[in-house]
Amino acid sequence: MKLIDRRAFLELGLASGAGLAATTLLPHAAAAARRPNISSAAPVGKRKLVVLDMGGGNDGLSMFPPKGSGATADAYRTLRSRTRIESEDMIDFGGSNSVGMHRNLTRIKAWKPAVLLGVGVNRPDLSHFEMQRRWWSGDQDSTHLTATGFLGRLCDQIGERSAPAVGISLGYGPSPSLNAARVTTLSMNPYSDGEFPRFWDVDMDSAWKAAWKIMAERQSNETVPFCSARDGAAYARRFSDLARALPGQGDGYPNSELGVQLRLAGQMLRQDNGIRIIHIPVFADFDTHDDHRNRHAEIMDMLDRAVDAFLKEMVATSHADEVLVVTTSEFGRRVPDNESNGLDHGAGSFVMMLGPVNQGFYGDYPDLTSLDRDDNIVATVHMNDYYATIAQKWFGVPSSEVISGGSAMSGIIDT
Repeated sequence: MKLIDRRAFLELGLASGAGLAATTLLPHAAAAARRPNISSAAPVGKRKLVVLDMGGGNDGLSMFPPKGSGATADAYRTLRSRTRIESEDMIDFGGSNSVGMHRNLTRIKAWKPAVLLGVGVNRPDLSHFEMQRRWWSGDQDSTHLTATGFLGRLCDQIGERSAPAVGISLGYGPSPSLNAARVTTLSMNPYSDGEFPRFWDVDMDSAWKAAWKIMAERQSNETVPFCSARDGAAYARRFSDLARALPGQGDGYPNSELGVQLRLAGQMLRQDNGIRIIHIPVFADFDTHDDHRNRHAEIMDMLDRAVDAFLKEMVATSHADEVLVVTTSEFGRRVPDNESNGLDHGAGSFVMMLGPVNQGFYGDYPDLTSLDRDDNIVATVHMNDYYATIAQKWFGVPSSEVISGGSAMSGIIDT
């Protein structure tokens, strides 16, 4: 038998660990026919979810600014004298005469998204850390502390315990949003292939795999931490086998980090491998305290190109009816701009849902003449209602099983 020396063994072990880590409102715009090449949603058991997590605080008012005449549009132009989106930089969305869409989202517009207006919480906090914790855990008002994340609880409800992974975060470490109690969830570096490092020498590679197999087998009378370590090795081995069997990469993706992440998501979702939820941390600087208009415009263009490529692949491979793409962000930006041509931390924001959805605006557009004491918008759609809609209307999971106090919204998703 070929032996592996201690140095090579440790180097390969560290490399593999770096790759994987365990862890009834009505629309304000009339619902239009969705893009014709996305049919009604697939059966519940085949449905999958992609979450674009826009950490840093994405400004919904710049994505879907008010237009025309009226008190809210006038307030927008006055309060954002340095950062507003001018009418010539807006495109029409869904026939609305009072709300526009950022011109760099032309491709996404063609996919006819559903847009939820003013999504937030009752008692917002201006801290990234606190609000990310709430969104990841599904804790609307910081009153329901839990060891699991919202997406992790969904994975527990819809996933198979035998699956190598039910939820995946395509980032550089575990996401608390995917903390689960029953099934396996993992994180994966989007630039890795998800496999264990391999030796070119066949005998050496065989010895390496045999060593990991032995390490992954629990022994009697072992301590809990040791058993957990062995379980981690077993999970990594199982996922490595899944990753090795993934189909080839899709074409047409932009050369951006989000393009890389969504291309890998496409590979995973084209296969019946047990993966049901993919969390994608969007690595872009949404925290635009200065030069907001230019920086945010670049991010919107990046988002537009990557999402368009992903949805095109889903259509081309006949998986578009199975996949729902949603966005999240821990908060939006403050309504008045600052002296650095930027926007400070806010409260609510807007979110999009793409796939087998009915195009339109859902909820009430925030009243920009009646802000909270921090000059932020007052939420018109609550976070737990948004999450309840994903759980109940997309996955058929009673919202009470995964979120406290949420009420699913009707009309957005064809069930």
